[in-house]
Amino acid sequence: MVKEASELSQKNYEGLLPIFRDKLPAFSRIVPIEKELVVPLEVTFPSYEASKIIDQHDIILLSECPCKLERYLLGDPCKATDDRFRCFHFGNLGRFFIEHGYGKPVSKEDAKMIIKEAENEGLVHKIFHEDFDTKNEEVGLYNCCKCCCIIFQSYYRGVWPFHTMTSYRAKLDVNKCIGCGVCVEKCPIEAISLIDGKAHDDENKCIGCGVCVHHCPEEARSIKRTPLRRVFIPAPKLDGIN
Repeated sequence: MVKEASELSQKNYEGLLPIFRDKLPAFSRIVPIEKELVVPLEVTFPSYEASKIIDQHDIILLSECPCKLERYLLGDPCKATDDRFRCFHFGNLGRFFIEHGYGKPVSKEDAKMIIKEAENEGLVHKIFHEDFDTKNEEVGLYNCCKCCCIIFQSYYRGVWPFHTMTSYRAKLDVNKCIGCGVCVEKCPIEAISLIDGKAHDDENKCIGCGVCVHHCPEEARSIKRTPLRRVFIPAPKLDGIN
């Protein structure tokens, strides 16, 4: 399925790109690791910590990640974690999942512990809103990896662009950076490279997830608040598909 979609997108690359960029909404909003979070709510922009998203909801359902399950069944399990239960659902969606046995309800304390585990695994927090509109209530908080997530994989396989909303951008203290390359390895969107022995960030690609900040052994990285912004990264043009 992904192979066919990749070939279709690649063969119609130039025609599809403006449609993806201008006509389709961002699929998700990136939540930085335990930092302030700007949530659009009508006109105001209150700040939250990532874990406080959990505090806003009385119904919290933990379910098995379908992307990680698919990779497991195909014999290519997740490289980041052995635990496939990494998706949270809230409100009516969470209630629906509970009623149909698609997961299990968890306490706020357990949910926050799982978020911490996901951070240590290098997963990206993504918030999904009702009707893909960031003005609406959150319906899910997913912890995603580049090796399994259908959105990341569709980008890397040239199916469609990576398109998300974020209110943060990673910043580097070049004086502290020793060029160890951990951030290059951990960045899920490959926005970091090593140049002359120092990390170099492509700010146009940074999705503000904070994974590089959390894993930097020299504490050379921080995450800075920005206005709510759209990150649109065209899918790579793959060789051999015309």
